[in-house]
Amino acid sequence: MPDLSLAKGADALLMLGDSERIADLFYATGFRAPDPFHYIATPDRAWVLVKDLELDRARQQVRDAEVLPLRCYEAARHQQGDNAAPGGVIADVLRELDLHSLQVPAYFPVATADDLRNAGFEITVVGSPLFPNRVIKTEAEVEAISNSLAAAESAMSVAIDAIRSAEIRDNLLVLGGEPLTSEAVRRLIHHTLLESDCRADHTIVAGGEQAIDPHQDGHGPLPAHAPIIVDIFPCSALTGYYGDITRTVVRGTASVTARELYDSVAAAQAFALETVADGVDGRLVHEGVSQHFVDAGYKTGEKDGRMQGYFHGTGHGLGLEIHEAPFMSRRCDPLRTGQVVTIEPGLYYAGIGGVRIEDVVVIENGGCRNLTSFPEVFEL
Repeated sequence: MPDLSLAKGADALLMLGDSERIADLFYATGFRAPDPFHYIATPDRAWVLVKDLELDRARQQVRDAEVLPLRCYEAARHQQGDNAAPGGVIADVLRELDLHSLQVPAYFPVATADDLRNAGFEITVVGSPLFPNRVIKTEAEVEAISNSLAAAESAMSVAIDAIRSAEIRDNLLVLGGEPLTSEAVRRLIHHTLLESDCRADHTIVAGGEQAIDPHQDGHGPLPAHAPIIVDIFPCSALTGYYGDITRTVVRGTASVTARELYDSVAAAQAFALETVADGVDGRLVHEGVSQHFVDAGYKTGEKDGRMQGYFHGTGHGLGLEIHEAPFMSRRCDPLRTGQVVTIEPGLYYAGIGGVRIEDVVVIENGGCRNLTSFPEVFEL
C-alpha cells in the first residue's frame, strides 16, 4: 500500500473519481478507469468499489486493495427500500467497514460530501499530499518517465528536422511548396508520439510574437529568422507517466538580441543544473535564476498590456501529472533525493520573441542526473 497521511481523528481516506484524470487514485490502485469509482483506505487496508463493467479488470489490475462489487450493495439497498440508510451506497459500505470519520481530498465531490455528512459521517477535507512518498520516484517510475521523455525527444527530432528542411521565402518557412505551419509541425510530433504509445495535449510550436506567451500553442505559418519554441510533454498510454522537453530554434539567421537572449537562458539553465541537489530549497534555485536575468539586464513586468521578461517558475515535479510537487518558484519547497523535476528558465520580449530551454533531471545527494539527452541547438 502507498504511505497514507491521515488527519487527526480520521478513520480512513475516501476518494471518488476516475483514475484517468486523478493521479492520486491511479497511484494508489494502479488501476486506470474512465468512469468514477470509490477508493477507501485505512493505514492497514484498502478497498475499491466498482461497477460490474469494470469488475473483472479491477480484480486483475488493482493492487494493495480488496475489490468490492457495487452490485451487491445496490441489491441490499433495494431490498431495504430506496429511502433506507441515507447517504447512498457508499454510506452502507462505510458502515459495514465500521468507518465513521473520513478524510477526503479537496477535489472530492461536494454533493457526495454533503450526503455523507447528512448521513452522520464526519468529513475532513485535506490538501496535498495525500500520499507523501508520491513525490519520491522509485527506479521503475524514473524508468517510466525516461521512456516518455525518450518518446518526446524522438518527436522533437522530427519537429526540428522539418524546421531545418524548410526553405525561407519572404521571411516565412516553406516545406514541400507549402507554408510550414505550427499545426503541421504539431501533427508530425503527435504522429511520432503515437508510435511510442504516447499521447500529448497542448503541444507548443510557437514562433515570433506568439512565443512571448509561454503557453501559447502556436498557429499559422512559422517565421524565419525568429525564435520558435517547441515544447513537448507526452503521457504514456501504457504507464501514465509524463516526459517533458523544450527547445528553441531559429531557421535562418538569429538577430543579435535573440542570440543574447538564448545565451542568457542557456547560462541560467546551467546555473540551475549545477545548483539543484538534495536539501536545496527550490525557491533559492528560482531566485538565483531570476537574479541572473536581472544582472544580465533583463527586466520583468507588464509592458503594453503583456507580461515580458521572466515570469514563470524555474521548474516543477514530473510524474503522473505534468505539473506536480516539488516546485522551483517563489515558494519554499525543499528538493529531495529521488524527485524528478524539470529545469526550464525562459525569457520573453515583444519584438524579439521567446526563448525557453527545458531538461528533466532526477535529484541526487550530490546534485542531479540529467535524463535528457537531446542536444541544444539554436540556429538551423
